[in-house]
Amino acid sequence: MFVTNHVLAGALVGLCLPRNPAQAFAGGVVSHVIMDLTPHCGDATLTAEEFFEIAKRDGLLGLGVLAVVMAATPAPRRGVVAGVAGAVLLDLDKPCRQFFGVDPFPRWLSRFHHWIQSEAPHRLPHEVAAGSVLAIAAAGGLIGRSWMARKAMVT
Repeated sequence: MFVTNHVLAGALVGLCLPRNPAQAFAGGVVSHVIMDLTPHCGDATLTAEEFFEIAKRDGLLGLGVLAVVMAATPAPRRGVVAGVAGAVLLDLDKPCRQFFGVDPFPRWLSRFHHWIQSEAPHRLPHEVAAGSVLAIAAAGGLIGRSWMARKAMVT
């Protein structure tokens, strides 16, 4: 699953748990596992350079989405931060291996994360559709949270 989709899912979890960052973080991790279990795009035949090119674009898009979400989220933001952190945590293995030559997770966790992947190259449309649905849901959640925050200020 693209990291951008994980960012959006983590934001949704955090929007649901704005005052409980521990639960939002755990929910973000659970969302990651569930999303990786679903059929999604991936291609084991890519060279490291080809993978890195895709990962750079996805990473930059994910950072952009995170910036927009954080700017649009009314206080408290700690649930959203924690939800996103939990949702992207398991994918830190890739940049850590790329830049530092080390996997930050215990071997059993890395094996589990690899085992749950259900990837195939032809599933790019699934990935884009999932991202679109998550973006719409996140926008709705942000609008709802902003509306509730404004309503609370009035009363």
